[in-house]
This record gives sequence, C-alpha cells and structure tokens, in this order.
Amino acid sequence: MTSTKPRTYLIVCCRYIGDVLVTTPLALSIKAAQPDAVVDYLVFEGTEGILAKNPHVRTVHTIPNKKASVGKLLSLHRQYDVAIAAYPSDRTVVAAAIAGRYAIGLTNGWRREWWKHLLLDMHYVCYDRLHVVQNMLMPLRMLGIEPIPQVVVATDAMGGQVVQELIPAGRSYLVLHPYSRNSFKCWPAEAWGRLATLISRQLDCLPLFTVTNDAADKAYLDAILAHAPSGTAVLNRCSLNQLAAVIAAADAYVGSDTLVTHMASALGTPTIALYGASWTRYWAPWPDGCHEFSPFVQNKGVQRVGNVTVIQEAWECVPCNKEQCRISTRNRPECLEQLSAEEVFQVVVKYLNI
Repeated sequence: MTSTKPRTYLIVCCRYIGDVLVTTPLALSIKAAQPDAVVDYLVFEGTEGILAKNPHVRTVHTIPNKKASVGKLLSLHRQYDVAIAAYPSDRTVVAAAIAGRYAIGLTNGWRREWWKHLLLDMHYVCYDRLHVVQNMLMPLRMLGIEPIPQVVVATDAMGGQVVQELIPAGRSYLVLHPYSRNSFKCWPAEAWGRLATLISRQLDCLPLFTVTNDAADKAYLDAILAHAPSGTAVLNRCSLNQLAAVIAAADAYVGSDTLVTHMASALGTPTIALYGASWTRYWAPWPDGCHEFSPFVQNKGVQRVGNVTVIQEAWECVPCNKEQCRISTRNRPECLEQLSAEEVFQVVVKYLNI
C-alpha cells in the first residue's frame, strides 16, 4: 500500500439506489484527501443512475441483483488497492474481499457474521445510535482519511428547461414526491391532495408533483390528483440529474422516506420528510452541511436540523422500525397515515417564513 502510483479504491454497495446515494461522502472524502486517487463503484444494475455526473467517481461497475454474478466479481479480483464494503450486507462484503488487495468495511457485529470479520482486513461494527452517514464514514478513519459528511448529487442544466416548460416565469414552486419502494412508507393519496390544495390556495407557490415510470406509482398519482386542485402541475419524466436541478431551484420539497428526499436534503433545498415507523436517528435525510454524529437523535415527533425537517408521530410506540404493526387491526403501521395535511402544511409555512 506504499505504491507511487495513484491509489485505487472501489466502493461496494450491493443495495438499493437510495443506499448508493448515501455512500457518496466516501468518494468525496477520498478525493479530498488524495486528489490523484481513482475511485470506482460496484453496485446493483439499475442503481448506477444516482452516480451519473458525480465528479468524484471514475467508473461504475454493475452486477445483477437477482442473478449470480461470479464472473463479474472474479474479473475484479484484486484489481483495487482498497475495497470498501459500504454496508454490512453479505454480497457487499464478499465483493469487497474479492476486489480489494486490502478490504475494509462495515459489519453488524453479530456472532453469525464471524466469516465477514475473516474476509475483511479491518472492520467497523455499525452502531444504530449514529446516523447511517457517520457509520459509513468510520472505516475511512482506519485509512487515515478525514471523513467529510456531505452527500453528493449532481445536477443537469436541462432541469432548468423542464421547469420553464411547466412553471410560469417568476413563480415559486414546491416539489412534492409521494412515492416509496415500500407501500407502508406512503402517505395516503387524500392527504397529498389536501396538501396540494392548501399550498395552491394559501401560498403564492405552485405544487409540482414528480412522476416515475412505475405503473403502481402512476395509479397512486392519479388518486392524488383526484383530490388535488384542477390543473395541479405534474413534472415531465426526466433523468435523476435533471430532477435534481428541478429540486435545487424549488422553494421547498416535501417527500416520503425514499431516494428523492435524500437528494433534496443533499441539494440544500428546504426539505420536509414524512416518516412513519423508521428510525430517523439512523435513516433520516442527511442535512446539507451537517457535521453532527446523530442529528435526529430525538427519533420521533417534529425534528429540524439545518435544511431538513422530519415529521413523525410522537406516539410511545414510534419508531418501531417494523414493516408490520402488532397493534393495528390491519397489521400495517398507521403512524404515518395519522399525520394530517394541515400539520404538514403548517411546517411548510414555517419553513417559508410566511
């Protein structure tokens, strides 16, 4: 590890696209400490788009999520000076151990994970009282690299053109992103429609809903628009970089517990995140410019740190961090459903200083 050549790093994240975004402080920190270093990624197919135009990343390798990927992994065997397992998932750790001449990363510290401790040259045990960003950066300290807790999202100037086509010149707008990969993280369609109505009628701002290419999300948006004011703006389909530009120019953003909400917070846009049962101390959007180890340590209720406000019920059982609810007759978390549009609107008003 004393070569005169620029050191090569591989960041491995075999998880969902939002998890990949949260790893970007690793690349930023490495390049800040070692400007000549080469930083590549290994991720699941379909998640690489969030790394597009990232100035700190050279190459993004992909492997299939559901299929065997032995051939691809073997082609990377010992190709990197350092491989970093950014999450403690099995495939992430195995891939890092194969690709790096020196492999470090995260584990959960469970007894059954003994084999991960053997594969990794050094490991750090995740501590769920710390935010995921700070947990992920801990392995860098083993390399003598000063961590920089800043999530990086690149924008595309074409996003400005998208806004011009939808929003009258000079009009303020709020971006609303209601979707999530998990249905239990979605706020009711009626509530989103009511929030759009309040914004339209009481603020000098236009509500702008995002879209996705998912059929279920389209049906969800149709249900929302049925409760929203006639003519509510809907964003044209665009790339993640273009969407980032749209969000960066917005007065504020309201969204569920999902990738785009993490993008909004990283862009510095006033971000309002609607959470249900999840641990906000670990999974809340990382505020732009934040250096705390656990910014949302309260872990329930309304919490504001920097440009991010998390809205969550303050019930005694919140957050349970479960996908199913043992006390609900419908066996699904109802804490998110109970947030009213009026409660969320009041936070929006406070954010915009109206």
